[in-house]
Amino acid sequence: MVLECVVVGAGPAGLAASASLSRLGIDHVVLERARPGETWRTQRWNSLHLNNPGFMNTMLGAQDPDSYLTRHDVVQRLEALASKAPVITGTAVVGLSHHRGSWHLQTSDGPYAARTIVVASGGENVPRPPALASELPHRISQHHASMYRNPDELPDGAVLVVGSAQSGTQITDELLAAGRRVWLATCPIGRASARYRGRDTVRWLDEAGFFEQRPEDLPDPRAVSTVPALLAPGGRSMSLQLLAKAGATLTGRLVAADGDTITFDTSAADNVTYGDRSAATIRGVIDAHIQDHRIDAPAAEPDEAEQPVELDPPERIRLRSAGISSVIWCTGYTGAFDWLGEDLTDSRRMPLCQGPASPAPGIWFIGLRWLIRRTSGNFIGFPKDADVIADSVRAYLSATRP
Repeated sequence: MVLECVVVGAGPAGLAASASLSRLGIDHVVLERARPGETWRTQRWNSLHLNNPGFMNTMLGAQDPDSYLTRHDVVQRLEALASKAPVITGTAVVGLSHHRGSWHLQTSDGPYAARTIVVASGGENVPRPPALASELPHRISQHHASMYRNPDELPDGAVLVVGSAQSGTQITDELLAAGRRVWLATCPIGRASARYRGRDTVRWLDEAGFFEQRPEDLPDPRAVSTVPALLAPGGRSMSLQLLAKAGATLTGRLVAADGDTITFDTSAADNVTYGDRSAATIRGVIDAHIQDHRIDAPAAEPDEAEQPVELDPPERIRLRSAGISSVIWCTGYTGAFDWLGEDLTDSRRMPLCQGPASPAPGIWFIGLRWLIRRTSGNFIGFPKDADVIADSVRAYLSATRP
């Protein structure tokens, strides 16, 4: 039997795609390698909260618009969505070919055939530790952020956190609260103030259309490859300065490891400045929105996250002398797309696509950053992108119906 559509992946993006396809009456199944929301089950630390408030996560069901769901909440809500979708679990897709007008998927549970495919297998579920991880002494306990669960699971001693984006800052914050000594190897990451001119920054940005920006709207196209700005869960600000004041030792980027000795570059102060500059840019977006719409808003208040801090970042340390027993690599993820084949992926084995559409007729992608809009990689954007893709699937099926 040839299905009208197969969705690959039952994470939030795949479940959003399934819901949109169902609304249009398109016959489909969702193939999931393990369980619905598997990445949220197995690659997130215990205390994780979403860093966006409830009004941005409505695809997960009713919730306080100003709440921040936990990892456990997300998994439960994804299970509820999956119970209403035609999900087939324990079915990994390992290959793809095209034959006589339909796509043929090779899976761990046998072959499937479909006229169209929506790829929702995720671009951030394969850990990406750096090569120099192999240069550290065997006595050092190493964990990628995907493996970290809580401070109690780490051996006694100080912790080196490598990477200061969303995972690195939240994990550093948790370790400091648990009384751990933390060294944080920083990188240039933007951030946003929690509140500005009397309202949550996220509320202002949503009202200003910031989250609906498309790649073609950006003055600098390179912005699509930057890491999203830091937003701390709970409606509070986060910055490198605040982490330093809480006790973290900030360093520049980790650039070398030679046994017990590790070396950093001199970028720590520049990385602090980068975050402040990003926050100022976001405040400028809000100021322009207030002015353009003649909104009666209070004057700007001081940003606690921007208070100056004295830094004396080391360029080289010895792990044993610093008491470091653990390293947590918050160095990002990639996706697993080898099954698509060389014709549908680039040299990095990432999908070739123009917007959500593959160059191969009948294949679309969902859940990747900036596919259609700024929020294409977030809960608020999955349903919107899913509706666009489902419309395209329906149009394709109508145009090519035998």
